[in-house]
Amino acid sequence: MQIMASLFNKLTPSFVIVIVFLLFPSCTNKNTISPLTVCDSTHISYYKNIQPMIKQNCYSCHSTIATQIGGLNLEDTTALKSYLTFDFRGDGIYGSKLYHCIIHAQLALPMPPTYILDSCSMSMIHYWLLIGAPLK
Repeated sequence: MQIMASLFNKLTPSFVIVIVFLLFPSCTNKNTISPLTVCDSTHISYYKNIQPMIKQNCYSCHSTIATQIGGLNLEDTTALKSYLTFDFRGDGIYGSKLYHCIIHAQLALPMPPTYILDSCSMSMIHYWLLIGAPLK
């Protein structure tokens, strides 16, 4: 018992905070991805995964309301599918223009322009494009 008491007396406040966050992860911000979370980029659905991502990151500039003057409307699935036929610098790969924009590739217009999507989101979009970008 004395050994346990002496161990507890030596704990620093920083160490206690780390222990609390490890033991009670549900108390942390739920909008962040835990290091233990695995990105499943192979079970992709447009309506479950891709559309919410596009809505969150693109609709402020590329939605029906935002593009009334013209421009790319990603909210319109017909316009989205049409945009995916454009390739990047003649590479002939379906969806490559969109993909090169979101990875901020050299000579591509970076989208979103002020930040880069997280790697899981990029992986999901990449896989979705590889399987032909089904809208289901």
